[in-house]
Amino acid sequence: MNIDVIYMCSSEDMTQIENKSVSLVVTSPPYNIDIRYGNKTAKGKVLESKGVKYSDNMDEDEYRTMLSRVFAECKRVVKDDGSIWVNIKNRLIDGEIVAPFWIQDFFRDMYLKNLIIWNFDWGGSTNKRFAPRYEFVFWFVKDKNNYTFNLDDVKIPVLNYRPDKYKSQLRNPTDVWRMSMVSGNFQERTAHPAQYPEQLIERIILTGSNPGDIIMDPFMGSGTTAVVAKKLGRHYLGYEIVKDYCDIANERLSKVEGQVTHD
Repeated sequence: MNIDVIYMCSSEDMTQIENKSVSLVVTSPPYNIDIRYGNKTAKGKVLESKGVKYSDNMDEDEYRTMLSRVFAECKRVVKDDGSIWVNIKNRLIDGEIVAPFWIQDFFRDMYLKNLIIWNFDWGGSTNKRFAPRYEFVFWFVKDKNNYTFNLDDVKIPVLNYRPDKYKSQLRNPTDVWRMSMVSGNFQERTAHPAQYPEQLIERIILTGSNPGDIIMDPFMGSGTTAVVAKKLGRHYLGYEIVKDYCDIANERLSKVEGQVTHD
């Protein structure tokens, strides 16, 4: 089986990946929120065309069927002590917020260990409801008692540390993670319209895998998962159907030092 590669094809059929060979899957699937990425719009009209084009608008049944196939393959390739992390957010449909808890329907044969709230400091604005400033990260494991959880690798400093109260200056992060979105002046920023931050993926990879493990992303996009995996001494695998995004990801990977030697 090849490793450290991004396949330019659909992840609905991962014939290139062996059963139970991946330690961790982390991804952010298309949100299906009817946005034409790559265009500057106002009041529903395209004002300026720029960047890579991508239309996030599928029939809802088709969308969920696609996700069902992808997640079935993810569960096939994940090891028994592995895990699957899915970043997804609320959708506004016909003026009503639809929370993404339906994603759990695809993982009835796994266990939800945490529902992470990713809180950020800027984003879209609205004058008819409160401005959204969070997304979800669902963490599923195959075995509820046997899974990789490297807590010491992701502990954070204790605020107002007191030696008489705390045994260590480090503590377990909560299930609310405050991390900035990728803004235009970030060094890691690419032309991808929905790029998640390396900081978010770094905590997940450190928590759920060990050096030399294989990390897989079925919706690779600009390659953030692969880039962070490589930086942290892991291997990566992924799928992406848009050639421009594959090119962006491979260019980013070419600039990362210290790639792990293939087994």
